[in-house]
Amino acid sequence: MEKINGEMNLQLRTAYEKWVAFQIESCTGERRKRLQKGLSFSLKKFIIHVFWPAVGNFDDWLAEYEVIDYKDGFRYLDLAKPSPVIKICIEVDDKGTHGHNADSYKFSDDRFRQNDLVIDDWKVLRFSLHSILEQPRRCQQQMMHALAKWGIESNIIEPPLSPTELAIFKFIENKTGAYSPITIAQAVGIHRNTALKYLKSLVEKGKVMPDVRTGGPIRRYRSNRV
Repeated sequence: MEKINGEMNLQLRTAYEKWVAFQIESCTGERRKRLQKGLSFSLKKFIIHVFWPAVGNFDDWLAEYEVIDYKDGFRYLDLAKPSPVIKICIEVDDKGTHGHNADSYKFSDDRFRQNDLVIDDWKVLRFSLHSILEQPRRCQQQMMHALAKWGIESNIIEPPLSPTELAIFKFIENKTGAYSPITIAQAVGIHRNTALKYLKSLVEKGKVMPDVRTGGPIRRYRSNRV
């Protein structure tokens, strides 16, 4: 875990340590034991690569949040933001416990767990460890979109777009296909090389993503939102 902590920048590490310490001091029982043991590898990766870049603070968020299930037993949510107005749960699925290696009972119980949360009016977001590591920006965008829809403000300021970048982004946004620089240039009315320059800038700003599903050099670009 020390190696993972080393991936945190100073601002995140300081905020993270204060956040965990406060929770340990303010809770008891099994939840306290879980927090003292330390957050899971998958959840830390989520915080580093998705949560902190997308949200920028830990205000009112709780780790290992304890809820009562339909059997009057306790379950622990990876991340939760409970309030009288809206309750948000974020679950990070490690392939080893939620994917192909999970037995039938655990797989089914995991579905019952989510159903119970939904029935109890929780808003649930789930991210796989694979998507966190391979598509962090897409995870960030989806989380920011959900939180904005649910009325939760983010401390993160979206990078400004130039008029040309905005035109390209509006062409690609919400489309399921991937487009070549030539197609984009023709649609927006600019030279291919100009389109390519702005596409690279949009990738850096997290607004579009290279289409690398087929491997090889990047020849097409797609929206981060689909």
